[in-house]
Amino acid sequence: MTDATPNVNTVTVQISRSLPATVVRPREHIEAVLAQSLREMGDQGRTSLAWAWALTGSRPSPVTLSLPSGHPPTHAEILAEANADPEGSTAPPGVPSDYCDQLGEARRLLLWLTGESDEIPVDAANRGRLIGARDDYARADTEIRYLRDRARRGLGAFDLPDSGDPRGSTDPWRRSPEWMNAAWLRAVRDLLDWVLGDRSTAPLSGRTVNPPTAYDLTHEESIADDIIQQGRPGGLPTDPATYPPSQYGEAIYATVRWLRGEITPAPIDDHGNSPYTPPALGRTCAAERHCPT
Repeated sequence: MTDATPNVNTVTVQISRSLPATVVRPREHIEAVLAQSLREMGDQGRTSLAWAWALTGSRPSPVTLSLPSGHPPTHAEILAEANADPEGSTAPPGVPSDYCDQLGEARRLLLWLTGESDEIPVDAANRGRLIGARDDYARADTEIRYLRDRARRGLGAFDLPDSGDPRGSTDPWRRSPEWMNAAWLRAVRDLLDWVLGDRSTAPLSGRTVNPPTAYDLTHEESIADDIIQQGRPGGLPTDPATYPPSQYGEAIYATVRWLRGEITPAPIDDHGNSPYTPPALGRTCAAERHCPT
């Protein structure tokens, strides 16, 4: 894809020895993603401008085309640029301004560099290799295993009784906070066991894929959405004998999004706590759009 942005010539992107404080990615990740990005998008458009502007400030900004400052932008300036209205968009009338002029790519890489998003800003398949991950995952196996082990430790402190594994009552929202927390932690553990190849079947679909690709997570995400909506208007009927509780589905959904880099917070914290851990029940749950009301 090329860009017809006016007054933008070929951009040479050089990474200085010392990265700007606004850039949170390791140098080796930046080098790998930058090279792939320029192979895909070329060196004459908004994407290459975004790299040069964010890393050095030596070129115009990619969205508003403001003049170069000669120094890297601040974190606030990068976020403002990523959300700004574009200058010089080539989109036809009535077509979104990000159409075919690399604005969307430029915005994504600005958010990735600053850690506001973990989605790797390239289109190539198997992009995970650029950051030491498998397939299209945004998380390396070491990070996935660390999170799985935290879920296991949390369950060591309080797990569901065998008689409730992991179904719950006909109204899972009336269960104790400890029970809802355990249901969440079990989902995180089960999904990550599968992703790591320590479990042969998917926790919701039962598909035998070992180890699964990032695309295989799509099936779990779809079923998780149905699980979350059970007992609600238009959703599945609540049936503890057939379906796991809503908190289990919420955690599957949140963990899938984390694995892809669609959200930056992990589904459990460094202490193995979920959004339902009793002292923190007032927090917004990781699967925010599915929180109980």
